[in-house]
Amino acid sequence: MARGQFTVRVKEELAALRPATPAERRALLAGLLRFTSTLHLGGTVGPRLTLVLATESGGVARLAFWLVHAAYGLRPAFRVRSRGALAPRARYEVVLAERVTRVLGGARILGRDGELATGLPAGLVRGRAAAACYARGAFLGRGSVTVPTRAPHLEIGAPDERTARGLAGLLARLDLPAAAGARAGVHEETWRVVVKGGEAIGRTLAVLGARDAYLVWEDGRIRREVRGEAVRLANADQANLRRSVTAAMAQVAVVERAVTRLGWTGLPEELAAVATLRLAHPDATLTELGALLDPPRSKGAVLARLRRLAALAEQPAGAHGAER
Repeated sequence: MARGQFTVRVKEELAALRPATPAERRALLAGLLRFTSTLHLGGTVGPRLTLVLATESGGVARLAFWLVHAAYGLRPAFRVRSRGALAPRARYEVVLAERVTRVLGGARILGRDGELATGLPAGLVRGRAAAACYARGAFLGRGSVTVPTRAPHLEIGAPDERTARGLAGLLARLDLPAAAGARAGVHEETWRVVVKGGEAIGRTLAVLGARDAYLVWEDGRIRREVRGEAVRLANADQANLRRSVTAAMAQVAVVERAVTRLGWTGLPEELAAVATLRLAHPDATLTELGALLDPPRSKGAVLARLRRLAALAEQPAGAHGAER
């Protein structure tokens, strides 16, 4: 499943939800409009203001239509535009050409003085349910999320810095760790709100209302973490094996140098026993060598004898008499 496919799946599930209370519907519509819509100024003929909410999701477009009609009794125009062979997804537009200032005022995008406002509408997101609905609208507008089996990343594009920081604060109120940041663009920087970490993204999907997507995400997250842990353990085992083999080969070389310098008769009996076993079992661990001694010795005791052999191998000629 590609990243875009999972995002579409999440948005279709969220777009199918219909908030029960007017406060939640207003918050959801406000989030959609803030993060998705554009405002067009007309000329002297026709409507002076036109509000266009454009999306690649038919479910999101139907939700926006329903919200506007439920809240204001208006019936926006609904358009479907083909993107062509190179961009097969259709583009859906919900176009409102009447009572635009009333709708924008209700979403707190227009202030009482008629000026465009930035940031989040504090009066619409006071309760937890309303705050979650606003965040849902923001995600439906400009959100994306990786597939469950890839590195976890969820982000929501924001129209400006103040709105991005406001949304990050709103998510924090919902106990969802989020950070607002800027990304350099071709002409200007763009702002986004990012949630990272598999568990945090799972909780975000659940809070937004995507229960089915949450279950899919958690299943993929657990599989990814188990697979990652298995790979980590396998790599650790391989690293330990390489270290053990390297150490064993170094010990064989030490034994060979000691025997070459001193001869078998020149080695103390306990050192000769360890030396013999190390040459006979070059791939054995220290614990295994200790078990082969008579009487058996600990890993530490075997290591101590190998260190004594190393010291003997490095002593100047004729200096081993004292060691014996």
